[in-house]
Formats: sequence, C-alpha cells, structure tokens
Amino acid sequence: MGTMKKAGGAALAAIMMSIPLVACSDGGKKDVAAGTDSGQGQSSQPAANGFKVSDKAVEMTIHYHDDTKVFKDDFPLFKKAQEMTNVKLHGTAPPSATNSREVFNLMMASGNLPDIISGLKLELNKAALDGAMEPLDDLIDKHAPNIKKFLQDNKWAKAGSVASDGKLYFIPYIMDGEASEGWYIRKDWLDKLGLKEPKTVDEYYETLKAFREKDPNGNGKKDEIPYFSRDNKEAVTKLVPLFGVRPEWHVANGKVQYGKYLPEYKEAMVNLAKWYKEDLIDKEIYTRGAKSREIVLGDNAGGATHDWFPSTATYNETLKDKIPGIQFVPFAPPADRNGKVQQEYSRRLLQDKGWGISSTSKHKVEAIKYFDFWFTVEGRRLMNFGIEGVHYDMKDGKPIFKPEVLNGKEPVNKQLWDIGAQLNTGYQMDLFYEQQWTNPIANKGIQMYIDNKYFAPQFPSVTFTPKEEKTISEKWPAIDTYMREMQQKWVMGAEAVEPNYDKYMKRLKEMGMDEIVKIYQDAYERYQKNA
Repeated sequence: MGTMKKAGGAALAAIMMSIPLVACSDGGKKDVAAGTDSGQGQSSQPAANGFKVSDKAVEMTIHYHDDTKVFKDDFPLFKKAQEMTNVKLHGTAPPSATNSREVFNLMMASGNLPDIISGLKLELNKAALDGAMEPLDDLIDKHAPNIKKFLQDNKWAKAGSVASDGKLYFIPYIMDGEASEGWYIRKDWLDKLGLKEPKTVDEYYETLKAFREKDPNGNGKKDEIPYFSRDNKEAVTKLVPLFGVRPEWHVANGKVQYGKYLPEYKEAMVNLAKWYKEDLIDKEIYTRGAKSREIVLGDNAGGATHDWFPSTATYNETLKDKIPGIQFVPFAPPADRNGKVQQEYSRRLLQDKGWGISSTSKHKVEAIKYFDFWFTVEGRRLMNFGIEGVHYDMKDGKPIFKPEVLNGKEPVNKQLWDIGAQLNTGYQMDLFYEQQWTNPIANKGIQMYIDNKYFAPQFPSVTFTPKEEKTISEKWPAIDTYMREMQQKWVMGAEAVEPNYDKYMKRLKEMGMDEIVKIYQDAYERYQKNA
C-alpha cells in the first residue's frame, strides 16, 4: 500500500457507508455471501458454546514475524479474542530480529515447532512437503464451518494456496477490493490549457506534450515534468499497457505469457523511448526514488502519474496552501493502441501469507477451531476494526471508527497494528476499514474504477513444485535483471530498440526464459484443476 494518511472524521465515515464493495479478480468472482460488507451478508456458524474453542482454557504457541511486526502476548486484540474463544496465544519469534525469513528458517531448523506457524506461502508449503505442517482439508471439513463455506464460495482462494501435492496446509490472508492504484492527472492544468481528460493513448501523448510546451504552471519556464513515477524499479512499465501489451504474467487463450518476452513489447519500447527523448517522461525516472511525488508535485512541476489511489490523493490537501487550486485527480485508463480500456495493475486479493498448524502440535482441533473464529462476522470485525467501544462504534449495523482514531496522531492502520489488528494472518480484510480513512478524491476514483469494471484479469496465485521453484530461483533473478537493464537502456536512448530487439529475445531464450514460461504454464494448469 502507499503512504497511509489520517482521515477526516465522522463526516467522511458517514459518506463511506454508502460505498459498496467489489468483485474478486484473482481467478474467480467473490460471492457476496462469503462476506464483503463488514458482516452484513455473512452468516457466522458459532458452536453451541458460542465462539469458545474449548470449555477449558487452551494455551497455544505461535510463530509470527513479519518484517517489523512480531506477535506480542499482550496484544489487546488477542486478549479480546481470548475472552471470546478461550484460547491464549504465546509468541515465540524474537522481537529483536529483523529478518523474517531468517527467523523462520532458524525456527524450522530447531525442530522445536510452535502450534501455529505464520509465514509466506512458499515457506509454509515447503515446510509442509518436508512433513512439518498438518494438512488442513479434513480438519476444516469437520471443525471449521466458516472457513469451509468461504473456500467453497471462493474456490480461487484454495486453488491458489494448496501445495504442489494438492493439499491445503495454511489459511491465507485475503484482501478486499481490487482498486488499489490508477491514473492521476493535474485537472487544474487541463482546465488552464482548455483540455479534456485524455481518453486514448494518442490523446494522452498530446496532453503530455501540452503540459511540456504550454507552461501550465505559469512560471514562464519549461520546467514541467509531464509524467513521473516514484517506482525506480518499474519506472515506465506502468505505461507499457497503453501500447496493447500486458507487461507481466498473464493468460491469453489458455497460454501463459510474459509481456516483456513478446514481439509486441518492442512497439512499447520504441514509443516510450520517443516520449522520453521529447521530455514527456521524467529524466530522473530511474533514479529519483520514493520521494518523487513530494519533490515533483511540491515544485508544481508534475503533470501525471500512475500510483496508489489513497496516498496520491492526499497531495491535494498537503499542497493546497503552497499550490492554490491544485487538483491532482484520478481519471479513467486511456484506451490502448487496440482501443481497450483496461486497468492492468490491481490489488492481489489472495496474498502469499497466512498461518497453519504444525504437525507436532497437540492442539490441532483447537487450532483449526481458533482459525475458524476469525472467519465469523465477529472475528473478522475484530481483526479489521479493533475493539468495539474502544476503536469503533456500531452505527446502523456498520463499524464506524471513533473520531479519536480517525484523527489520531498515528495513521489508522498503525494504530490497529499496535493492538494486534490487521496482521497478515489467515483472515479476510474488510475494505470498509480502509475506505473510512481514505481521501474522498481517492474514494471517488476507486468507485469509478469499480463501477466501470476496468480491471484486467490477474494471473492467479499458482504453486510450484520444489523442482520448479529451484529452477525459478536459479534463473529468474538474472532474467529479470536483464529485462530491466534493457528497458532502461532503450528508454534512455543508450541503445536503439529496432536493431537490437531480436538480440534481446534471443538472449532471453538462451537464459532459459522458455523453461520459465513452461513452468508457469504447468503451474497454471494445476491451478485450473483445483479452481
């Protein structure tokens, strides 16, 4: 997610109550009954004794270490969950450690496994194939009615999480809401120049030219930077879809493809090299870095970008005194060379993180029942919004954050992390949590993208065999680096595209790109069998 900002209070929360949630793009459609509206459409199935996992108190250990976030025994949210479930968790990951993968590997190597293990899909499934994780299919069928229903209604979630042996070993973290990033433009500049929002790639090009040549910031200097990006790594890649090329992994007519390994990628590079030469693209796009928005917009020089909805919209507030009348707003994706209007980049709903049960645990049934709690209306609400009466109040059937949370010194998500909420464990995020503290300009853009169904189909979350994973780890880093280096050379004019593109394709073939594509094809076909 981009930089998180604080919200604007109860009025904003009231507006957000009218915003519907969205369909899934990760290999299938999300069933509304599976729960997408803060608990209004989802039916919990608690046991006869409520949400209690056991009549007697149960204590279990958990490994959770995710970058700077480590499980703490005194998390208020998990104390509240303990009251409801009779389960107390004890964290085992060292809080002073900073490398999560290293901590995970050391834990696995020790042989002293906790009851619950949280981590990356790759790590958990590898551990499972080594015998360290308990298969969950039968446990879910017998003891977890809410998880069972969710997976039945959202087959993409299970299909993208199972190990290469076809068994499910962990419950994934599910995000909510595809609309994460989109196209932004200076509408105040458009108005000053008498221009409309560009509807096609050609109109977008002409708009960027006008920004460069007609002094929309009015300072008498030719200092405008029509297109900029804060992502050094991707740089101009977000512009590639304008030329009819899906740059990353995707499926076309049942065949897996990678856009930067297609003949048509050449046209995109030729055009973007032209744009760069004409100063329509930031000359420092490969080096300026994460502060690009602050620098370029702060200098009243930036005209357009492609970035996260919530954080990008905040500059209308933070810069309004410095740049009176600034309107940096979302607009619809320009139609590509083939006339298709499509948003290539969207939020991946099925995350590669979650939690499972170790094969050595003596509390397997209790653990799966505990996991199931987080898929009830009450459990999901607790993980998303915190504690009722402390962080939110129920109003008209919806959890509305308190003003002191929305307007607190820390961003809303940071406040929730600090109490143990919104951790990347096995549960389903609720988009309404995010909408309440998102800038109204961003929310309007998000809704526009949702209503018009702009999102391109995502490549599903596939699973690789250990042998495939080894081949990818050996070959892909060098391939990826080579692709990025060549893109930068072409765009910046260090090397011409036309005479050298065939050499580029030949070199990728020599590096093993065909083998990588075959691995993705095989993994996709396995995914399809489970979907």
